[in-house]
Order: sequence, then structure tokens, then C-alpha cells
Amino acid sequence: MGWPLVKSLLWALLLCVQIHEHRACIEEERTGLLELKAFLKSHTNYTKPLLPTWVYETKGECCSWERVNCSTTTGHVINLTLSNINKEQLYQKGTWFLNVSLLHPFKELRILDLSYNGISGWLGNEGF
Repeated sequence: MGWPLVKSLLWALLLCVQIHEHRACIEEERTGLLELKAFLKSHTNYTKPLLPTWVYETKGECCSWERVNCSTTTGHVINLTLSNINKEQLYQKGTWFLNVSLLHPFKELRILDLSYNGISGWLGNEGF
């Protein structure tokens, strides 16, 4: 193999590592997502497995979890689409309150969709 080919392959490998590194889940946000999942599960009547891709794995890749979008440059969660999780309570509006302190780990969160979940309002700093 010629030197230009080896050099190109090394650059391609470095680029792949950089891209994967930026997509890696931020540990504080992964933990925050799992705490949010536990809270949602305890406050909804959802009978199917709730957010099954959100799993307790060491170094779990939360940027690839369903309903989660991360920044491709920073790896931070920027979008959570959690609408209609509480399907069984769709017609019972205003039945529970969301603990907003659960959103604290998400430093770059820009879009949060919690529509159609029967949320009455917000609670601040409940147990965190």
C-alpha cells in the first residue's frame, strides 16, 4: 500500500472515532432520562412496556433511544418527544403533575413535547 492510501485510511478512521465520540450519550443526561422514565411510569396508566429502548445499561447510548434526539456536535439531548405516553388517560385531562426538576440534567434541551398525557401542571424540586 502506498503512503497516500494509508494516510487516507487513518484520516477516515479518525473521523469515524470523532463522529462516534460526539454521538456518545452524556452520563448525566442518560441517568436523567432513566429517572424521567421511572417517574412517567409511576404516574401513567400505560400498560405496555414504557420506552423499551431506554434501558439501564452501563454506557448505554441514549442518543439512539426512541423519542430522544441529541446534538451531533455536542452529544447533548436537544429534543424529547414524549407525547401520548399516557394513552389510557387520553380523555382524562389534567390528572397529574410533572416534576420539573427531572428536566434539570438537560442543559441543551430545546424541544420538549409532553402533549396528550393528561398533565395538569408542574411541580418544582420534588425530591431532587
